[in-house]
Order: sequence, then structure tokens, then C-alpha cells
Amino acid sequence: MSFREKIHWIALVGLLSAFGWYFLNYPWEIANSPKGMYIAVWMLLPVTIIFLVPMVAGAAFFAIRSPKDADLKEDEREKGIHLRGTHLAYYPLAIGVQLNIFVLINGFNYGYAVTILIATLVIAELIRVGSQLYYYRRGY
Repeated sequence: MSFREKIHWIALVGLLSAFGWYFLNYPWEIANSPKGMYIAVWMLLPVTIIFLVPMVAGAAFFAIRSPKDADLKEDEREKGIHLRGTHLAYYPLAIGVQLNIFVLINGFNYGYAVTILIATLVIAELIRVGSQLYYYRRGY
């Protein structure tokens, strides 16, 4: 398993754990109130910590464990994998942005719009990282 693939696994687990916690603990009943927005925004601080700590620790661990792999430049296979994953993530991102615009135009409060925006980014990133992991395993 390459260094970049290991980092992608850490990112997938970090995204699932951080935003899984966020959406499970989101104040749904007061989402459209000022208090709900305040709580939701402050919840992004622990999400950042939950995501970044394993990413930094994992990257440091794998870089120390195999420094030659960490210093390797991307080859054509890895560039293609990253390009395919980014391409697949574009579609849910575009749909989510359109959904967010629809929500705002139709008079929904900002609580739902922010939630849809964050969910859109998370889903797109999960698709990107997940598809890249699939392509790494598949051998593209």
C-alpha cells in the first residue's frame, strides 16, 4: 500500500468520524434559530480537531515509518486516480449547490442552508476519497 493510499484511508476514517459526530449531534430541533446556528458553527471546532489530529498523526507516523515513500512524487497512475476521484466528486457537489440555492430562494432559514452546504461538501469529499481508494485497490 502506497503512502498516499494510507493517507486516503486516514482521511476517510477521519471524515466519517468527524462529520458522523457532527450530524448525529446537530441541533435539528432548533436548527433555524439563532441559537441553533450558533451551536452548529461552534460544533465545527471539535469537527476540525477530530479530523485533523488523526490526519497529522497518521501522516507523521507513516512518513517516519517509510520516509522514502513519503518523498516520492506522484506517478502517472496516481495522477489519474486523483483526477478520476475529483471528477466523480464534482457531480454531487454541483447538485448540492443547486439544492442549496433552491433552499435559499424558497425562503428556508439559514440553518438548513448551512447544513445542506456542509453535507454537500462532506458527501463530495467522501465520494472523492472513496473512489480514489477504490481505484488504488483496483489497480488503475
